[in-house]
Amino acid sequence: MKASLLLILSFLLVVSSFLGLAAGGARAGGQSGQTKAPTQTDPPTQTNASEVRNIEVESWAKPEPGWLYVLDPKPDLTEPEGRVWLVDPENDKEMGSIRTGEGADFALSPDGSTLYVASLTDGNSSELAVIDTAEGVILERSTIEGRAVTDALPPFSTMAVSGDGLTLRILTVAPTASDADFFRLAAFDTRSGSFLPESVRLWNCGPGRFINYRNSEQFDFFCPRTNKVRLISVDANSHELRNLDIKLPWERRVGAAEAIEDPDTQEIAIVRGDGAVIRMNAATQEFAETLAHSELPDRVPPAAWPSSPDGSRIYLGYNRDYDRSYDNRFYLDYGRAPNVRPDNAMAAELRVLDSHTWKKIGTIRTAKPFWSAVAANDGKTLYAMAPHEHSILVIDAVKMRQTGVLKVGGAPALALVAP
Repeated sequence: MKASLLLILSFLLVVSSFLGLAAGGARAGGQSGQTKAPTQTDPPTQTNASEVRNIEVESWAKPEPGWLYVLDPKPDLTEPEGRVWLVDPENDKEMGSIRTGEGADFALSPDGSTLYVASLTDGNSSELAVIDTAEGVILERSTIEGRAVTDALPPFSTMAVSGDGLTLRILTVAPTASDADFFRLAAFDTRSGSFLPESVRLWNCGPGRFINYRNSEQFDFFCPRTNKVRLISVDANSHELRNLDIKLPWERRVGAAEAIEDPDTQEIAIVRGDGAVIRMNAATQEFAETLAHSELPDRVPPAAWPSSPDGSRIYLGYNRDYDRSYDNRFYLDYGRAPNVRPDNAMAAELRVLDSHTWKKIGTIRTAKPFWSAVAANDGKTLYAMAPHEHSILVIDAVKMRQTGVLKVGGAPALALVAP
């Protein structure tokens, strides 16, 4: 009898210990920062910890004004990893390297003190690294679910920091069965280092892009799939106060290559895919033609095309050798995402427009085709990304001619200029 009782007590102690360990493990798991997969009604989930880390600063020097941050999604064709290169263009020298995973994207704070880099980790998850540019150290890491990613060369970034530096917004999409095109803009508070509770709904916008992002509570966004511009304002928690969509008055297959906003006049100049420039009054939602008319068969690929620092000149890349079979669907081929350009949709020249009169000032032809471009801080130099040549083309914006080539990485696609 005593032996049986001892056996029973021993069994109960073992069960009790097991249950206690299981409960402790469940509590630890609840604090681990794991996120659940998005559902049809859930917004993309964000946390403030990344379990899988693939963003690392490998080498670094404190950036000087005018240096370039170069996004290179394919530095080595044999490896899936990407890179962000820090380049001194004056001396044609690599000054830093940040290793990333696949599907990388980046954004820079207005004062240049912080670089935000995102890349895929596992499945639908992405890591977001907040990097101190002066020291080259990662200050914090976060995880974001459902970030909109392309497996091709990105023609523009889908991340942007507000003009006041307070909020980073990232385009996300919820993978659902019935609403596969449900897009949102998640908001990362740069002061607290955490994601805000609300995200801006874009519905079936598609992989769109920011037009202007004046401050943390007001911005405009272009949706190529629906051929609309969205004028958005939010409160401090990113709760929507206004989300007005304005349909562009042309066929969506014509597309929009670039949009430039004048904060003084509340006008948005939209460069169509055929080269025509249309002015839109953001207050009245009225459209007006300019002197920049359609120049078919030439096309302006959708990309990050630069303006001079004072906004008086616009530099648009023109493609003259695209596949004519894509003529009617250059921007919206139904078998391709709206933010993915065909490999042959490179630009061969930059046409310079006066942003006040919209007359053409001149044409800059380059030795090699290019993908996107940025302007130096003083506006005297342009840098055009030539990913197929593993290079960046250096262009004198005053003399309007190419003056040099920088050999950078494997496939430089986008660049940001250190202020």
